[in-house]
Amino acid sequence: MASVVNALSFIVIMISILFNTIDAGFVGKAPDPKTEAELTAMNGIFETYDLDEEITVVESSRLSNAQFHAINALQGLVARTKPAIFVDFGSAANKYAISEMEKAGYEISYNDENGNPWKFDTLVNKFRSHIADNGYILYATADDHGQLNTATNLATINGWLPVSAEVEQAVIALGLEKKADISGDNIDLAYLKNFYREYKDCFRKDSLVHLYYYAKGMRDFAVQQNIFVMYVQDSDFAGRLFRDKVMRELEPSSLIFGWCQYEFKYTESSSRYGHTVIPSDHSYNLSILSCFDATEEKIGKEYSGKPQLDPTKHYVAIVYSDGDNAQWIQNGFSEYHTWQSYKSDVPVTWTYCPILTELSSVDNKRTLEAYGGGAFITGPSGGGYSRITKMNGKELEKFSDYTASIMLESGLSVMTLLDEIKSSNFDKDFQKRLSYFARYDNIHGGVVQLDPNNYAGGAGRVYFVNDKPFVTVGFSLWHDSGDAAQVTNEWLAEKAAVINEKPADITTINGYTVINVHPWTVGPDDLAYFVSQLDDGVEVIAADELIAALGENIPHEFAMPQ
Repeated sequence: MASVVNALSFIVIMISILFNTIDAGFVGKAPDPKTEAELTAMNGIFETYDLDEEITVVESSRLSNAQFHAINALQGLVARTKPAIFVDFGSAANKYAISEMEKAGYEISYNDENGNPWKFDTLVNKFRSHIADNGYILYATADDHGQLNTATNLATINGWLPVSAEVEQAVIALGLEKKADISGDNIDLAYLKNFYREYKDCFRKDSLVHLYYYAKGMRDFAVQQNIFVMYVQDSDFAGRLFRDKVMRELEPSSLIFGWCQYEFKYTESSSRYGHTVIPSDHSYNLSILSCFDATEEKIGKEYSGKPQLDPTKHYVAIVYSDGDNAQWIQNGFSEYHTWQSYKSDVPVTWTYCPILTELSSVDNKRTLEAYGGGAFITGPSGGGYSRITKMNGKELEKFSDYTASIMLESGLSVMTLLDEIKSSNFDKDFQKRLSYFARYDNIHGGVVQLDPNNYAGGAGRVYFVNDKPFVTVGFSLWHDSGDAAQVTNEWLAEKAAVINEKPADITTINGYTVINVHPWTVGPDDLAYFVSQLDDGVEVIAADELIAALGENIPHEFAMPQ
């Protein structure tokens, strides 16, 4: 019987995938836009709570891996009423967040009543009242996706503390009682399917956390917000089918937190059901940071000037990618801060994850304090990492509504989109999809990253939709080796020489180029050298100014550079 049920489940999911793939090909006229009031009402989907007057800070170095995961869950349980625990990983961003909470009037507690730094047993003892029934869940090891994530899900459902075998005796000594034991369970795919079938209604339907065991982010937030946590390898076809089922049963335009094994398969699966990915596998302390209003200042500053262009120059916008990655911003955003330290007057544009306005406004504040010029635009594809060519009309409507909503909240007015050219009909279809975003007044246009060719597959073409320009990357500063050590001054000079040959023509798309900078191979020093090799006939402007320049100076029609 089980084999028959599994076979039927497989057939249903495969039909669903096929239907969704075919359905994505049918996108009608974009509906009327929502009002600003309606967009504003869409923000803030997660519950927030007043912080405790005392913030207890524990250094991650004082916790073993097994202890950390128990404290991470405890952090989420405590944050259901009054967030109070902050895990300090020693980063500059963590130190900044602690300092800002202290400036806001919260008492920061580094030591217990005996004057010793907080550690596992004293933390559990201090916050034990937040552990339901004084109970714990025993699981085998934190070095296993199924064990760790299932224990986390049981903690979310029951309020018990999940502990691995390594720390069980410690919690017994503190007086906790075992309420569940999954340590001997073989948590294979069949187990996960049964668990999901039994408990899925205990979790919210607008979010999912997809997280491998060796990532330490997001689980505190999942426990606090009642989000289901799972992980399957993208190389596991049967596992992907199960993940597709979970995604299919979420509400349209849900947020998929965490990360994956194979980026394309993961984002394609998510987009197929109208959802968006927030890369956040190492996003820490969100259960407390999402409740801390560090600033009301928006990360985006709308460009409202009129571009003053020199007809003898070629204009480029340099876009440093991967600011769309929430955990990258939260753990340093090192390229950005390094570039700002140069005090350069070259206006580099940075992609930025707009949902951090809700999830960690303290990171927005830290970013803005270092701001020295340039612009911020959304990461791909607006509200989060999605491939809009995989969505049908209703899904695209929901996602574009959400994108307009989160852009309004964050103040960002130019979006980035990422997709892949796969058919000869791509341009016509893509323009129709862009109209869902262009219907909103607060979206002024976009930068489009198209594969293949390292985001430069669009070769600089521009789409005009509702008189708004969406311009594709025309040049990618991305070393094909994937190895930053292979980037030399000679290579950078060769790339600059290509830009120096571009024509000056402010009246057509020929006179403008969006340059994508790949952060994993091209560092700030490399970019500075590249810029130094540009001739006087090339001028760098911010992406929002380039979008405005296109709107003012070139015909409002689809065009490809000659």
